Amino acid sequence: MIDVLALVYIMIFIPFLCAVTLTMLKLTHFKIPHYGNFTLSLISSIFTFIISILLLDYTIAYQGYTLENNYPICIIQNIPLYFGIYADNLSSIFILLLTFMFLITNIFSYRYLLQNRQGFERFYIYINFMQFFLLCFFISSNLTQSIVFLMGISLIEYLFANFYFQKPQSQINSKKVFEINIFSDFILLVATIAFLYFSTLAPDTINIPTLGYNNINSLGLYSFASLNPVIFAIICILFIVGAIIKSSQFPFSPKTYLTSLAPNPAFSFIISPCVLSMGIFLLLRLYPILNLTPAVFEILKISGIITAIIAAIIALKENNMKNICSWAAVSQTGIAICALGFKMYGASIFYTLCAGFGIALVSYTLDTISYSTGSQENIKFLGGLREKLPLAATAFLIGSVSLAGFIFSGFYSRALILGNLFNAGNFIYIILLLFCSFLTAFYLFRTYFRIFEGDYRGTIEPKRVSRAMNFGIIILLILCIFFGFFFNNFAGSIFTLLGYNKFCASNPFVNIFAFLVSAAGYYLAYNIYFAKRLHSLRIKFLRKLASKHFYMDAFINILFNDGIIFISKILAFFEKYILGFIYSIPNLITRIISYLTVKFEPKSIKAQFFAIILWLVLILLLTSLLYFKTGVIR
Repeated sequence: MIDVLALVYIMIFIPFLCAVTLTMLKLTHFKIPHYGNFTLSLISSIFTFIISILLLDYTIAYQGYTLENNYPICIIQNIPLYFGIYADNLSSIFILLLTFMFLITNIFSYRYLLQNRQGFERFYIYINFMQFFLLCFFISSNLTQSIVFLMGISLIEYLFANFYFQKPQSQINSKKVFEINIFSDFILLVATIAFLYFSTLAPDTINIPTLGYNNINSLGLYSFASLNPVIFAIICILFIVGAIIKSSQFPFSPKTYLTSLAPNPAFSFIISPCVLSMGIFLLLRLYPILNLTPAVFEILKISGIITAIIAAIIALKENNMKNICSWAAVSQTGIAICALGFKMYGASIFYTLCAGFGIALVSYTLDTISYSTGSQENIKFLGGLREKLPLAATAFLIGSVSLAGFIFSGFYSRALILGNLFNAGNFIYIILLLFCSFLTAFYLFRTYFRIFEGDYRGTIEPKRVSRAMNFGIIILLILCIFFGFFFNNFAGSIFTLLGYNKFCASNPFVNIFAFLVSAAGYYLAYNIYFAKRLHSLRIKFLRKLASKHFYMDAFINILFNDGIIFISKILAFFEKYILGFIYSIPNLITRIISYLTVKFEPKSIKAQFFAIILWLVLILLLTSLLYFKTGVIR
């Protein structure tokens, strides 16, 4: 009999030991060949992937049985803190996806990094630490542990964003990424502390104060019963805001865009669902709490749909391949967040997985193009690569077709969301999602025609891509085609076991209309960027009629030129002033504390003044806590 619990702990600590080993080798200046670092990391990812398969098989075979184990670490104010695992179907699915993406990244990265040997060892150290923190997050048994490992992930994202630290722009971007992540972690930490305090007010909760996910429902009810509804709603809003920041939702979407200076394999992993879906995963864990105030789900709906549309519009004007991929990933995550706002849990996870494989396929395909063309990432200077890189062209086309929702995995996941919205009568959101599908098809096929069709405009003859790099693309291509069909028809029981049984049948009429909308996006991109017959006689009469009677030429010009410029100016204003102020909050707090520390000297009038203010603040805080705890000031 296999000891699954022991295997899970082994799975967690294998990448940690690998990262520590590589770090010690680097610090001791013990030189090993480049393939030595790659081999150690690859062996680590293979073992974790195999164990993740066994874990998922175990949880499904035992009909949703939850594997849980906790080890006490310390006790703070009679509150024990644990390090534990909580493996159910949900965490097992995400862990399998995580280990698979790490395996693909390890295989893909070796040849890519060889062309630029800078930071070769650091890359494999960072990637294994990232895997360790993500595994610990997805398998955490309590909320406190999840927040701690989210902070570790924030640190690794900062290191990857600043991987090429010699570049000034890399340093600037990495600081912004770190500030956004720390801001999110701070919000989640405040919400966790508040919930921890208020959930232990009732005497019955003295034995369950660790915010374990197995009893989070009971803790939420105790907290809801002992709190003012407004205060409880604020705690829920804090959890939601922190989670949507982690998922790079508007207006914090630049967090993903700013990591574009990271090495291409790492960047492809950062925009994968393993990282961007952390917020979705956390919200699913906290659902019993959030469901006590259903109105907060409106934030997810609005934030998700706004992010999906704005990110798609920004992707229309991008020419850098990394930027297009980052905004595409943010847009797809926004749709999954919006579905979660409608409490379509199974559909949200299903869409995250299907879109994740499409984004990964497109991203790694563009990485091979960058490798083949000498790091050329501007699509204006490419073209004609369909004959030179046929596998890359096929993979990108399949990924684009899936993400646009024509066929393959993207069709099943999008049809599921639209079917649920149609059955619920949410026609406004259906229209907005269809508009997003139109934009997605347009900018993806614009990218395809720019890169693979026409004449090659590059200065370096494309070189041959290694089989190791193509191996991951082929696996992702197969999953992108068949995963949606398989999961939709054979794996619905996974979500049923979790209680997420909102798998409604899709509506054929909506599916046909959605297909036509995506086809319109493809047709527009085809005419503008490939056939170039938008002004041809074939539609000359229609253009004259529209221009004369409906002024469509002026409308199109405003929409695709002035409209995009106007939106970019609004986003620049928001980032410069609103986000700039948010970024400065930690710095201001640090300066104020430092100032108070320096001025706090004996026999100082200013010191006494500040001391009085501090004591008044502490008294007010204690009074507020006493009021919320007892309901009346005694």
